[in-house]
Amino acid sequence: MLTIQRGSLLLAPMVGITNRAFRTLIAEIGAPDYFFTEMASAEAFCARAQYEEVYTDPLPEPSRTSVQFYARSSESMAQACRRIKERPEHLRPAGIDINLACSAPHIRRQGGGSAWSTDAEQTSELVAAARANWAGMLSAKIRTGPDDNYDRLLRFAAALASAGLDFLTLHPRTDSQKFKGTPNWDLIGRLSCDLSIPVIGNGDIKDAISLRSLRTVQNPYAFMIGRQAVREPWIFRTLKILENKDSPDTRDIQVSFDRLAIACRFIDLVQNLLPEKWKLETLRRFFGYFTESFSFAHHANVLLANSDNPMRSKEILERYFEQVPQDRYVVIE
Repeated sequence: MLTIQRGSLLLAPMVGITNRAFRTLIAEIGAPDYFFTEMASAEAFCARAQYEEVYTDPLPEPSRTSVQFYARSSESMAQACRRIKERPEHLRPAGIDINLACSAPHIRRQGGGSAWSTDAEQTSELVAAARANWAGMLSAKIRTGPDDNYDRLLRFAAALASAGLDFLTLHPRTDSQKFKGTPNWDLIGRLSCDLSIPVIGNGDIKDAISLRSLRTVQNPYAFMIGRQAVREPWIFRTLKILENKDSPDTRDIQVSFDRLAIACRFIDLVQNLLPEKWKLETLRRFFGYFTESFSFAHHANVLLANSDNPMRSKEILERYFEQVPQDRYVVIE
């Protein structure tokens, strides 16, 4: 069975973004060590609802990808694991990840995501049900829960570890914080020391400086990057180069990334790999982050958000970079 190596860089699961098209883009530019699909509903997957096979598509690299499920019951999680296990080998992922972190109100109202965080006993039963029906890698992603109380967090995480997880990812924000405020990285460090399984650190890793700080002070087993990978799809490649700057092989390396070429490639992947109904929404979500560092970010994002077809989006990008050529290339040295 594949295992996550210490120090690995992982692409976080992100709703509406980490579908096959985005993961393919990232893999082509400079892949992370491991991928996650976007969150899928275990109940909908078991009911064979429309698009669930797309949500759970592990390509282009099934051997380094986990499918992420949220579930409302242990029974549905067990059934989803059995269904994934029955897939042909080329469509079977390396792992299954249980979403216990999503704080979106509609997910919590359904009893999924971070709604599990207040009941360690029931959540450990959910993990045990997955473990009994899945022999591959099994992980879960959590937040700190309703508050920053470390003793409660440790009891919760320890119960999940004992139920059969191979590793745990902590996004150290409370349920109510969502993506606001500063993540409490100290909790990652404490949990890494106190838990019996590897802890993956997640939350606001934006560059080599923040990665090095988290590694040096909190020392999690590995690192998960989410939104910054949408802003900078080249981040995994550049982090690996910058982290090895003292090596004779990488000391003088300079790399350049063409934002226009990357954006157009993503549009092509979306066109070729995703259902028609998904295309414009996927592009809207992607460009909402990708344009953030543009000199005229709001202007570019409004135009792209209102584009009525992918080819029109290409025209908008081409015109933008003609007018603002200094935004087109990113150089890392």
